Amino acid sequence: MRREVAETHRIEALRDQLIAGDAAALTRFMAQFPQADSQHIRQLIRNAQFEKTKNKPPHAYRELFRVLRDVHKDSPAD
Repeated sequence: MRREVAETHRIEALRDQLIAGDAAALTRFMAQFPQADSQHIRQLIRNAQFEKTKNKPPHAYRELFRVLRDVHKDSPAD
């Protein structure tokens, strides 16, 4: 249980870094998970940034979390 909670917190922190524009975080993520769809992730980041600046509902923000979580889940254990 604690492991899942810790993993969720790591993914949330990564999402927040990506939305804040941390290019190094995206580079590290893509190096660790080369199977991830980088175009889709970048689009979600842009959409989430737009939502944040325009005070829109956080659809892309939540979708980005789901995509990052699924990539983590689908990858072989370290």
